[in-house]
Amino acid sequence: MTTINQDQLRAIFHYLKVPARDYDLGNNTRVGACETIEHTSQGWEVYATERGSKCAVEIFSDETDACFNLLYRMTHYCYIDKNLPQLTIRKLHSILVYLKVPEELYDFSAGYFGTNCYSMEWTAQGWEVFFAVNGEKRDIAVFDNETDACLDLLYKVMHR
Repeated sequence: MTTINQDQLRAIFHYLKVPARDYDLGNNTRVGACETIEHTSQGWEVYATERGSKCAVEIFSDETDACFNLLYRMTHYCYIDKNLPQLTIRKLHSILVYLKVPEELYDFSAGYFGTNCYSMEWTAQGWEVFFAVNGEKRDIAVFDNETDACLDLLYKVMHR
């Protein structure tokens, strides 16, 4: 399994141009931050803040899943600037390289699908994320937008 920590997540947010004021990575310095991650006695907490109170709290046993959840939240729910970061297949590839996800776990070589790896492509049905076996698609998931497809693929390769 590939891991991700708060420092790596900070770098990913910087790469995606998420304003630093919109999130807090565990030091509770941004009272008005949209989304926060914090290590507590309960585990890794990810939550939104509203008027100084925690809301929509989710607790994870490991930092990787908490960081992934915060990445998901920042691309879906944080409306501070009304400008959510978009993930594209190109940006996803850069993130996978940055996280040192083994290249044999994914293949983005349009039209050719590797063996025993995840891939994605745009089809008439939408963005398809699938597991490729001997050039055949298996376990296909279809998404309306590229960001959701990228997040799905990222989650799958990180947990394989």
